[in-house]
Amino acid sequence: MELEKLLQKIELLLPEINKEKLEISKTSVGWHLEHSLLIINGSLKGLTMTNPDNYKPKFSIKKFVFLNFGMIPRGKIKSPKQFVPLETPTKESAEKLLNLAKDRLEAVKNLPSRSYITHPFLGDLNKKTTLKFLSLHTNHHLKIIDDILKV
Repeated sequence: MELEKLLQKIELLLPEINKEKLEISKTSVGWHLEHSLLIINGSLKGLTMTNPDNYKPKFSIKKFVFLNFGMIPRGKIKSPKQFVPLETPTKESAEKLLNLAKDRLEAVKNLPSRSYITHPFLGDLNKKTTLKFLSLHTNHHLKIIDDILKV
């Protein structure tokens, strides 16, 4: 699913921010929303800060599997500290991150295709691959949220 549509879905989920279901996730809906938005914002900002001439793609089986099958095991990968919400997420804090994500997504549209980020497990990801990564990662967390919200 396209990242813009996923941001719309996040916006619709903001009223559910305090919901939890500990048998599904140790964290709340709000944590998953803010974590996803922190990743989106950090990655989109990263695309603007790299020199496209330095982009060095390398084949990686992890990258191949993730990008082609979208498989992220639940509860197996620890997020880097900068992408973990520091406080209990609020509707206001998530809305700020969401608005920033919308602005940054608009800003990267005109970047060169070889703009890139360096992912700690997947290596260099160009703009198109970064957007795909962000969609897959966000969708992963939205599926967890869907499970939390199931009655």
